[in-house]
Amino acid sequence: MLPKHHYSVKDSAVFNDSNWISEQIDKLPISMQKKVSSKYSDIYLKLTTEEDRKARFRANTWLRLTVNKNKVTHKEGYF
Repeated sequence: MLPKHHYSVKDSAVFNDSNWISEQIDKLPISMQKKVSSKYSDIYLKLTTEEDRKARFRANTWLRLTVNKNKVTHKEGYF
């Protein structure tokens, strides 16, 4: 699940965050994925609208910290 707004192929065919973001969100419980994706999109959009030069870094840092705090570590019963 990808956020609506993020640094993507439209921004750079070589350097984009789509795969990394998808991998990070997949580590979260399914019940949180949509909410986190939406929140990431809001953060990224707000920061890019404000012309924050570090919008990508700040949004990705927020996602990394959120995933580290909430990721599923035991996947028993998922498969």
